Order: sequence, then structure tokens, then C-alpha cells
Amino acid sequence: MNSRIRFHSIFYRYIFSIILLFGMTFYVISGSGALEIRLWDDKLIIGWEELTYIIIAAFALVAVFSFLNWKFYISKEGFYLRKIDLSIPWDDVVAVSHIWINEWSHVRLGSYFLYNRRTLVIYREKYKPVCIYNISLWALYVAKCYHPTIKTNLVSATLATVFSLTLSGWILYELWFNHLRNVTLTTLFVWAFLYALKWLLPLVMVKYQNKRYGDYLFHDTIYKKNASNVIHV
Repeated sequence: MNSRIRFHSIFYRYIFSIILLFGMTFYVISGSGALEIRLWDDKLIIGWEELTYIIIAAFALVAVFSFLNWKFYISKEGFYLRKIDLSIPWDDVVAVSHIWINEWSHVRLGSYFLYNRRTLVIYREKYKPVCIYNISLWALYVAKCYHPTIKTNLVSATLATVFSLTLSGWILYELWFNHLRNVTLTTLFVWAFLYALKWLLPLVMVKYQNKRYGDYLFHDTIYKKNASNVIHV
């Protein structure tokens, strides 16, 4: 393996997924044709070609912003966190986990949105754990490759990620290729049940991690941000 592998924030991918979902919803509403939007006395006509350009531009921006700055790297020596200039040698690491921690973000007065932050948690021998937010599951695999004997939640984290990607992929497929033609009331109930299960997963993850390594991790509330008793990165 390379001496160092750097990792970047995946938050912008979340933004792109929202743009993609809106784009596909627009595509379904317009019936694969053009949609006319009135702006005061002018008309804005958006067709499939224009929508494709918008999605490509959004993807390009996401790719650029995602790789502008790296957050940390993993090496044979351990972890290095760029933002706080902290090195964590493998000898100080008890375990590494990848979990989802709920974040309440304040958009404007009285408006919030809930976001499941994909979080890498580094548990240390004598110090507080470190939470690195918006990091892909790939980091956990790399940590396991560099230090095969380290404790991880690789299996459960992988299953949770596969479940989330499968659910999102199923819905996007129905929007993009089938235009919701095959969606029945039963399908909607199944989606609702699966999304309810998805929103329960972070609660189960955090509870299990706290049971194993101590009560360090907590989900955000509207009144308290970064509630976990950890170093936040």
C-alpha cells in the first residue's frame, strides 16, 4: 500500500444527491418533455438537454469542492488530522468505527434539516475519542488494511451502507427509468417502512458503540450541536 492515503469530506456528495433527486423528480413531472416556468414576464423553459447540463455542472462542482482540501490521512504510523494538527499512532488506538451521527443544521430562522453524518470514530487509550465527520466507509477498510488486528465494526457498517445505497438506488431507478409506472401503494408503504428503518439505524449504531467503548457519542438536537463528548473534526 501507499505510505499515506488521504481522505476528503463527502458532504458535497450529499448535496449532489439532493440535486439529482430534484432533477429526476422534474424529469418525471415534465413527462420527459420540457417544463415551462414563468418568472415575472419571462418564460424559463427547461428540457431534458438543459437538465442534463445542470446535473453535469453540479457533479463537476461537487467533484472540485470534494477534493479541494483533505481532512486526514492514514499511514503505517497511524492517523494524522490536518485541521487540528494531531497525530495518533496505532499504539494509542483502541478501536476504529464507522457510524452515522444525526446532525440538526439551522438553515434559517425556524427551519432545520436532519442529516446523517457518516462519521469515523477513533477510540484512544488514554484520551477522548476523535470523531471525523463526513467520511466514507472506505476509510475503515483502509484502517483495517494498515492494522489488521484493530477492532472495527466493519461488517455492520458495510451492511448499513449497502442498505442505504440499495434503497436510494431503487428509488432513483423507479424515477429515472420507470417514471414511477411500477410504483403501487404497497411500494410506497415498503419505502416508508425502509426509510423509517434507515432513520433508526443511527440510534442503534450509537447505542451499540457506547455500550462497547463508553458513553461518548450522542446525536445532535435542535438545542445542542456536536453533543458527543469527543474531539470534533
